[in-house]
Amino acid sequence: MALSNVDITPQLVQAVRDAIDIVEIAGEQTRLKRSGKRYSGRCPLHKEKTPSFSVDPSQGLFYCFGCGRGGDAIKLHMMLSGDDFPAAIQTLARRYGIPMPKRKVSRGTSDRQEESCEAQLEAAAEFFAKELEKSPRAQRYLHDRKVEAKMIESFEIGYAPDEWQALVSSLTPQFSIRELETACLVGKSERSKGRPYDYFRDRLMFPIRTPAGRLVGFGGRTLGGDRAKYLNTGERQDFQKRYLLYGMHVAKRSIRESGTALVVEGYFDVIGAVASGLEGVVATMGTAMTAEQVRLLGRYADEVVIGYDGDAAGEEASRRSLH
Repeated sequence: MALSNVDITPQLVQAVRDAIDIVEIAGEQTRLKRSGKRYSGRCPLHKEKTPSFSVDPSQGLFYCFGCGRGGDAIKLHMMLSGDDFPAAIQTLARRYGIPMPKRKVSRGTSDRQEESCEAQLEAAAEFFAKELEKSPRAQRYLHDRKVEAKMIESFEIGYAPDEWQALVSSLTPQFSIRELETACLVGKSERSKGRPYDYFRDRLMFPIRTPAGRLVGFGGRTLGGDRAKYLNTGERQDFQKRYLLYGMHVAKRSIRESGTALVVEGYFDVIGAVASGLEGVVATMGTAMTAEQVRLLGRYADEVVIGYDGDAAGEEASRRSLH
């Protein structure tokens, strides 16, 4: 989803075209082999056994002789990520460090309500990561769960401190309370007498990203006595759990190459499996698999293996997922 306050100018589009590396974009999805001035490999847009996908870096173009699809690097990114054109331009501009001109929007217009929350969420992820470094208790819990530093870094695990306004105090110089509320990072209630409070408190934090790597929300695992063991970002237009699979941005390349995805229940299940040497592992975040998640997996995998817990709840979730 595009950020409504960014002006997609011809100059911005051209800057993205000049900066983007089509070999890099394609190489993240399929293994490429150089042959002269071109690269070839199995097409990342459909399942095939014989390589028919060709990339010409000098012209910045790709073509598949199997499925007949072709175009430039921006089009390839759109096909692989599901982004529309404005979202693709913004994603690629951020990736290659290209400044994005902002559209002047009145604060009173409804356009402001449609802005992406990604900037707030990324700032929160940085805050949670720093807080984990300062919390021996949270680090000890991860150590006891055999989550090593490499996994903490790969999955960007953080910690929300057991304070009511730690995040509020840290981010309000950069964002308004309204913007933090929209991102489901801050709440207000009668109990707080209208004062803003941190939505996540005393929880290990797991950033949740789209397959393209865009941060859209968090899952938080309590370290205290909260009856809600796990708490997720509130659902909004760009964060709906039925469309998301935790870890997909990490696992998609392995899934596409092997043709197989392993689906587990939760965050720690993914991390534990990857730490054990398994690849292509994603999680449905504690819920049964949805039709939307099945369609998402179908873009990458020929085979899906269900690896839910062996208890009664896990068996029931497995049965629901198979229907």
